Amino acid sequence: MILKYLINPKPTIILFFIVFSLAFNLIWLFSDNIEVLFKHTWLPSYIVILIGLLVTSFHALGLNNLIYEKNIIKKDNLVLGFTYILLCTPFYNTITHWVISFALLFYINCLFASYQKDYPFSYIFNASLILCILTFFAPEIIFLAPIIIIAGINYENLSLRSLIVMLMGFGIPIFFYFITLKLLNAPLYLPNFNGLEIMSIPDYQTWKLSQKIWAIIVILVSLFSVIELFQWLYKKSIRSRKAFIIVLFYFISLFLIGLYNDEGCWYYLLSPLSIIMANYFIYTKKRKIANLLFLLLIVSSIIYKCMIII
Repeated sequence: MILKYLINPKPTIILFFIVFSLAFNLIWLFSDNIEVLFKHTWLPSYIVILIGLLVTSFHALGLNNLIYEKNIIKKDNLVLGFTYILLCTPFYNTITHWVISFALLFYINCLFASYQKDYPFSYIFNASLILCILTFFAPEIIFLAPIIIIAGINYENLSLRSLIVMLMGFGIPIFFYFITLKLLNAPLYLPNFNGLEIMSIPDYQTWKLSQKIWAIIVILVSLFSVIELFQWLYKKSIRSRKAFIIVLFYFISLFLIGLYNDEGCWYYLLSPLSIIMANYFIYTKKRKIANLLFLLLIVSSIIYKCMIII
């Protein structure tokens, strides 16, 4: 019954989470192929491991606290943090996606914070500003822009002024970008979307057994989680229900981004997927099944990571 210790956790459980996160992310140090696994164009391999440890750990804790503080999942827990860390297993060398996904926490926080705000202009401006800045580093992120409008419709505070503020948030970084280019007499760089094409179906036959088992368990937990969410969504508080609608649109948008980009973009999907899974693990009445699935997720993630090292 692992989950009960992660709901309303005691200080010792919080300490255990920190130790688990450190051990789970530093297991790579036992590998003889560190230089190959964490090859980077200009960073040493050990720095890549350190960045992965710090960014994913802070991301897990930040996402966990964000969802609890916004009353999206009302029970104090560390289930979400643990779930996120476990889902990060295949993404061990993708620095750009780590940083972009972490920055998106501030974007989604702005959307959640606009709830019950008659004048949500500062939140809309900040969300647009963050999204525009991230687009310079990852052009595909621009496709998250419609969620700002969806959030306004969902929270019933969308207005013409909101749309104008949204355009201002996008326009200011672009304005300073062109001014900087002019002052430095630098060549113009525009985001390249020519590479957008639907991904080919992965060759599952080349996967190791540990990869297949991990993927099956993640898909199974995802199915249970989505069913649980739709069955009980109407019983949640208005704030929680509206927030989960945004989470679902966020999930769909990131799924489409992953579908038409490189494999690393699937990492973006982990935040909304972790929220949906954590909701299942915390609230489902079928506790034995939930505990079994959570245990299988832990064991399969550890085995998956160990098999990468070997």
